[in-house]
Amino acid sequence: MAEEEGQSWDATIEEWLTAEGKCCAAGMAQQADGAFYAAAPQADEKGWGYIWKDPHEETITADDGVSEEKMTINEAAALLAVATTGQAPKGGLWLGGKKYTVTQKNMEEEHKECTFKYVFAAASKCGVHIVATTSQITCGFYSEEEGQTAGNAKAAVFDYAEYLIGMNM
Repeated sequence: MAEEEGQSWDATIEEWLTAEGKCCAAGMAQQADGAFYAAAPQADEKGWGYIWKDPHEETITADDGVSEEKMTINEAAALLAVATTGQAPKGGLWLGGKKYTVTQKNMEEEHKECTFKYVFAAASKCGVHIVATTSQITCGFYSEEEGQTAGNAKAAVFDYAEYLIGMNM
């Protein structure tokens, strides 16, 4: 499967995460920089539209907890921070231009015979399951409005993490 058969990583994550409707979108990034290099669904680049936005300015709550300030959001850096530490950086976790709140984390999640880092982040009626394996970060997004559930998306992402670990990734 995947690269060893000439299939792109976009196609691989589509097969594992979005084709059967368990996730509405998915992405893969390397732990080196947190920048996505694969996205699904592939049709009309819908996955890329859902998971990624170039650095952008957002209004965030300042350190005093009352006032607001403008901040440039780098989604790759935020994803890398969340996937490796379980904590969102200043400005929060933004993916695809949408802000997510980290609500669960387990930096030693056990699934079957594997151990990996796991973070769940939520937004209104949607969320993202983030797993960090040896060298990869995988994000599986679900949307209640598109018919997915958090549980099915999580199960698919965990199974995909097991697949990656089996490939020493």
